[in-house]
Amino acid sequence: MIAPAPIAPVPLADLIAADPVQALKAAVVARLAALLPGVKVVSHPGRIDIADVVAKSVVAAPGIAVGWSRIRARRLLDGGYGLAVEFAAYVVTEDAVIAGRRVERETLGLAIGHRLLAILEDAEAQTWGAIGVLGLVLPPEADPAPELKPMFTVRDAAAGAAYYAVTWTQCVADLGRSLFASDRPTVTDLDGTGTTPFADVQFPDQIPPEVLALLAQESADGPA
Repeated sequence: MIAPAPIAPVPLADLIAADPVQALKAAVVARLAALLPGVKVVSHPGRIDIADVVAKSVVAAPGIAVGWSRIRARRLLDGGYGLAVEFAAYVVTEDAVIAGRRVERETLGLAIGHRLLAILEDAEAQTWGAIGVLGLVLPPEADPAPELKPMFTVRDAAAGAAYYAVTWTQCVADLGRSLFASDRPTVTDLDGTGTTPFADVQFPDQIPPEVLALLAQESADGPA
């Protein structure tokens, strides 16, 4: 049995710099801001209180505050792990004039909420441009599926704002160190001076002509 390597001390500054959840949330905020011009998109540290929304202390309408409610570790058989992050995008709207036309807050909230669901279902947008930066960012999970729901009462609406939440779960995988990380297959170099990791070996796109000629000769000669 392969013994796992001991976990090493990490300075606090390095922990902050390497935190995948904060980096992923920043990528979500930046991508949504680019895809939703005219909507203010901000980061929020957690759950939102409806009183703060009505007081407009979180984000001005129309706006979206991106937070998360829970993070779960996903263990892998090889000793690595992933983090399943339960995200929430809180949508705040109020009656507005859009392109010279009055739009009710509920209509505006549904339009923004549907746009968020469309982004979460888009094969390119749903990983937020974070692939290769944070490790492996998986698409939003199908169970539970991304969901849009209202988060306000009639009394809250009377205060002038409508409040919705789009929730989804997304995993940052390939974290930690595999038990088999040191067992990468290698190939001996042709000159015998060393070895090259198998994953780094370059194979030709086509079979060399001399090999094709040898195969053709063996086919013409028949079995020995």
